[in-house]
Amino acid sequence: MTKFGQAGYSDFMAKVFADKLDEILETAEKQNFNNKNTEDIYSQFPSSRDAA
Repeated sequence: MTKFGQAGYSDFMAKVFADKLDEILETAEKQNFNNKNTEDIYSQFPSSRDAA
């Protein structure tokens, strides 16, 4: 493993955290977009609850 000074290690951890955060946000954004599309599709059909 590469040896880090305290500042180097902090920079490294910040970069790792930023990369993971970008990955998490991208996944969440895709999931929200998919959920929105699903809601839009189902909103076009009458609900069985409305028929009762």
